[in-house]
Amino acid sequence: MTLGEKLKKARINKNFTQEYLAEVLNVSQKTYSNFENDKSKPDFSQVEHIAKALEVSVLDFLSNDGLSFHYDNIHGGNNGFIYQTQLPEKLIEQYEKRLQDKDAEIAYLRQLLDKK
Repeated sequence: MTLGEKLKKARINKNFTQEYLAEVLNVSQKTYSNFENDKSKPDFSQVEHIAKALEVSVLDFLSNDGLSFHYDNIHGGNNGFIYQTQLPEKLIEQYEKRLQDKDAEIAYLRQLLDKK
C-alpha cells in the first residue's frame, strides 16, 4: 500500500475531508490531494501533523505494511486500528540515523553556547 493510499484510507476512516487536512497542514487542497494520489510526497513534519490529526502512528504511514482497520471496533480505544508491532529493519535504520544526526546537531549547538 502506498503512502497516498494509507493517507486516504485513514482520512476516510475518520470522516475528514481533504480540505480539513489541507487546513491542518496549511497547504492547499490540491497539494493534499497530490499526497493522496502519490503525485507528491509530504515531508516528515507534515506526516507527523497528519498522523496526529488522524490519531494514527507515524510509523503506520512510513512502514511497508498497510494500515489495518477493524470496523467492529470503531468506537473503541484504538479507533479501529490494528497496529503492526514489528517494524521493517530499514525504517529502524532511518530512525537511528536521524537520532545520530540530531545528537550531532545538539553537540554542535552546545559548543556554540559554551563559546559565548
